[in-house]
Amino acid sequence: MSNKNEQNNIPEEIDLYNLRAIISKAINNVVMNTFLFFKKNAYKLLLIIFCGALLGGLADYFTKSYLAEVVVNSNFTSNDYLYSRVDQLNTHLIQNSKIELPISNYKKFSRIDVEPVIDVYSFVNNTTLNVANNAQNSQNFEMLKLMAEKGDINNIIKDEVTSKNYYFQKINVISKEKVEEKDIKSVITYLNKDNYFDSILHLNIQNIKDRIVKNDSTISQINKLIQSYTSSIAQGSASVMFKNDNSEVNSLITQKNELISKIEEDKLSLISQNKIIKDSTIVYNQINNEGIANKLKFILPALFVFVFLCVSYIKNLNKKSQKA
Repeated sequence: MSNKNEQNNIPEEIDLYNLRAIISKAINNVVMNTFLFFKKNAYKLLLIIFCGALLGGLADYFTKSYLAEVVVNSNFTSNDYLYSRVDQLNTHLIQNSKIELPISNYKKFSRIDVEPVIDVYSFVNNTTLNVANNAQNSQNFEMLKLMAEKGDINNIIKDEVTSKNYYFQKINVISKEKVEEKDIKSVITYLNKDNYFDSILHLNIQNIKDRIVKNDSTISQINKLIQSYTSSIAQGSASVMFKNDNSEVNSLITQKNELISKIEEDKLSLISQNKIIKDSTIVYNQINNEGIANKLKFILPALFVFVFLCVSYIKNLNKKSQKA
């Protein structure tokens, strides 16, 4: 019985051996043919790579473009206003409209777009705002949590709806030539031209200034009261105890510190809220590397080699078909 089993296993072992031999021979043939092909066409391939790199380098040089990045935030309005204004401006540039724009050297610009500066921590915790807004924080967190349950969190973070709610946004200005500071500043000025929001801006600035003046006046009055209490204590005509947390003087000091903090916040607001679209940082004249820009010196050689390999393969198949 065992002899029969051994005899039955012999053909299987022979088949596996033959299969391994066939696969090994096929791999060796492929490797050898590939080596011989590259050896035979080495000079052609080097010439193709050199020509591709040369043409790609020339194309990169003559089609070179520049990128200016402006980090901004919106005041008194949602980022939808910013996106719509940038889209409107970009459409004007792409269509080469004959309507003149009040932007310095705008004909140098090829494209303008806006994208979010992704900062989920600030989005959830509202850390970029001067005042804490726990209700808004909770709402943002619950929104992300709910949306994440229905899809990939990485896609949710970059989703268009979520992106427009990030505090900081980045405006990208693609230009054919190098630009100056006045050119980019004029873009920001153009984006800030809106009668409705401009009126809100001026009213807000005036309110902040008035609040600072009132708080300064209140602090002066508190200082006079504290000075009066101090003089009374020095003369022994008052029984106020500074060490008592419930004393009037300590209450006035606490109120004074709160007012000082509010004044500091308002002064910061005068800086951060002095524009509808507030620019914080600007980087000029970077070489644009988006998409295939400035990469043709690498793309063309690879493309030429691929075309050469395809043509050689088709020729080889044609020869084999003629011999068959």
